[in-house]
Amino acid sequence: MRYRRAYVVGAYLPNGGTHMAYHLGRILQRDFGIPAIAVRVADETPAHGIHAYDVAMPQVSIGEMERDVRADDILVANPSFSSHQFGWRLPGFKLSYVQDFKTFALLDRGFDHYVAVSDFVRDFLRTVYTLDVRVIPPFIDLEHMPAAPEWSQRPAALVLPYRKGIPETWELSWQRLRAAVAQRAPHIRFAEPLAATGIAQRDLFAQIAQVRYFLTLSAAEGFGLVPLEAMALGATVIGYDGFGGRHYMRNGENCFVEPYPKIERVADVLIAAVDDPASGEKVAQRGRETAMAYTYAGFRRAWIAELAQALQLAPPTCAV
Repeated sequence: MRYRRAYVVGAYLPNGGTHMAYHLGRILQRDFGIPAIAVRVADETPAHGIHAYDVAMPQVSIGEMERDVRADDILVANPSFSSHQFGWRLPGFKLSYVQDFKTFALLDRGFDHYVAVSDFVRDFLRTVYTLDVRVIPPFIDLEHMPAAPEWSQRPAALVLPYRKGIPETWELSWQRLRAAVAQRAPHIRFAEPLAATGIAQRDLFAQIAQVRYFLTLSAAEGFGLVPLEAMALGATVIGYDGFGGRHYMRNGENCFVEPYPKIERVADVLIAAVDDPASGEKVAQRGRETAMAYTYAGFRRAWIAELAQALQLAPPTCAV
């Protein structure tokens, strides 16, 4: 079948999940020659400054897309848009890149093809929705990462907390951890928590690159891309595994993590890591090695193979 165009819902929304969806549109356009169109969810534009976009896509509203979509079109949408029920209502081939398990109340099961972002999400889809899907993890943007100082050259007892997740859960975890550390290890200092939203990717990377220890207290993630990016930037990752982080996190090997809600154990491993710099540095080195496996080239190769099979298209000869 020859496809006319690919609609990507929320391609220019300033968050990690929709940024990956944008890259699916980019692959469809650049590698398969199918023009991609960004479907505007609110008033977003590519000029928000959070991510960089090197392939321009025209924008249409959801209403315009619903009016114009045809059977020879492709629709790419994350499951966070499940409430729109695009699957049953719209024609065309519908593809869902499932990057979380908590951003929807009920998964839109009218799509033609689903791909999971992690082993955890794959198992969730199998258990809850009897879906057997393949896993394609996201990629880390090595191209836009700054040159980071050596781990030993960063402040010795400074920890950068990352603020993401359910606000009440994060705040309670943060308060309990901070109190435990203040009582047992007052020499450990915390930087101002780094917010997950409203910060340009380059600024996020720049701040992480300056610290030895990156603290993630997000209790539940489909994958947990920013902790992996922190590994790539040479930081020692400590905190909750976020469920989805189990795809790449190996406690004691490339990070120091515990499952939610074991915040007392997180405090224990944080203090131990800061007080044993040799161990913290070794784990940071292994974390960086782990992160190097999640490149854009690998993401692109995996998606070219997946799209060629799902859409019954010949893979491009230039695919690498």
